[in-house]
Amino acid sequence: MPKKRGKHAEVGMEMQVQSKRAKVEAACSPSVMDFESPDSLFASLISPIKPEVFFKEYWEEKPLLVQRNDPLLAAYYQSLFQLSDLKELCSQGLYYGRDINICRCVNGKKKVLNKEGKVNYAQLKKDFDQKKATIQFHQPQRFKVGSFHGFK
Repeated sequence: MPKKRGKHAEVGMEMQVQSKRAKVEAACSPSVMDFESPDSLFASLISPIKPEVFFKEYWEEKPLLVQRNDPLLAAYYQSLFQLSDLKELCSQGLYYGRDINICRCVNGKKKVLNKEGKVNYAQLKKDFDQKKATIQFHQPQRFKVGSFHGFK
């Protein structure tokens, strides 16, 4: 005999399905980045702020924080670069310091966690996942030319 489900169980199940659907739709939706030209890519990076406003009010004047809080935009910058892209690049010979820095904020100060020599993807992922380190990737356009063709 099947268990009776209460109203709350049905609502919870419906919300779970909607949440999964939103994640799938976000993953499948086309990128909002416009790679046609350096100008259009820059505009899509700082959207909804217009480039004219950025250069008039923010450039070398004050910081700009563009928040992407909408769950459907959670993957807004995903088309630029993903952690999974680093796996292949590590096998091509990335070096700590030159190509990548691993760092954390400890007691309000930046602490660099770089190792010596070539970057090992397994170690990089471990530092990212377990130590909650930030990966600073220097000049990604050197490695992912199609996405950054306009930046030099």
